[in-house]
Amino acid sequence: MSINFLQGRWIYKVRVRKGNALDVTEQELMKRAKEGQQDALEQIFRYHIDSAIRLAYLITRNWATAEDAVQEAFLQVFRSLASFQDDRPFKPWFTKIVVNKAKRTKDRLDRGYLPYDMEEVNPHRIYSPEEHALDKEGVDALFQAINELDDIHRLPLLLKYVSGLTEAEIAETLGIPASRVKSRLYVARQRLKKRTELEGGGRDDDV
Repeated sequence: MSINFLQGRWIYKVRVRKGNALDVTEQELMKRAKEGQQDALEQIFRYHIDSAIRLAYLITRNWATAEDAVQEAFLQVFRSLASFQDDRPFKPWFTKIVVNKAKRTKDRLDRGYLPYDMEEVNPHRIYSPEEHALDKEGVDALFQAINELDDIHRLPLLLKYVSGLTEAEIAETLGIPASRVKSRLYVARQRLKKRTELEGGGRDDDV
């Protein structure tokens, strides 16, 4: 993905590539970015690009729309450098931007329903290994069930198992109490479990 940042008369073209672990904290990179070190911002973007697009896709259900939303999110990060608080956790702040941009982009473009890419998210992260293993039919049933959840319960689930946020971070991202996050995750898991069990005709207790 290529992102153009316009600042005054200068245009910075950032080639965002996949991967690369961070060797310093995101807060430190944001401080460096404030000081004009463009490579610091690129490191942050490279680190978060995959999960950001995946999350945006699961909200918009369209790859082009998801990439547009993530590009807008990165642009907002760039524009918000001066106001970013150095001691603020970056991930929930950035995830909230991605979620909002994905919702707005979806509403604006109104692309309609597109099915999930079953290979994009690991379904085994939804349930712990101790609960059960899913076969191919179970995967299909699971993602159909996720798709049919209302946003109130689907979004916390995606933030936890796709974005890897803690319940406290989800609460900060969505602006709701952590207790409500816990409750919504519980309801979402129960609905998914019930739906996939019904679709699969029930599972053996020892699976």
